[in-house]
Amino acid sequence: MLSYAVCEIGGKQYKVLPNIPFNVDYRGKEGLDIEANVMLLAKDGKLHLGKPYLKEKLTLKFVENKKGAKIRVSKYHAKANYRRTTGIRPKFTTLILSVKN
Repeated sequence: MLSYAVCEIGGKQYKVLPNIPFNVDYRGKEGLDIEANVMLLAKDGKLHLGKPYLKEKLTLKFVENKKGAKIRVSKYHAKANYRRTTGIRPKFTTLILSVKN
């Protein structure tokens, strides 16, 4: 049985646990499952390590796209009457690795 895996999605590495949702950078298309390259696989108490990837790929199910909390950025120059404030709400995608017992 699969314990956990380390996979690469969008140039970043994520530790993936079965049946537990996790957030990745925004992937755009809704409803499409994502296939991820596997770097490390912990299965039945043994570690399988890729160089850099294993031959197997994980299929991650799409859950939802969401916006994160608002981030505020302020600039300030003393004695120059210069103040600027901008903000952003980063988008992310929630995925889940479904494993049947």
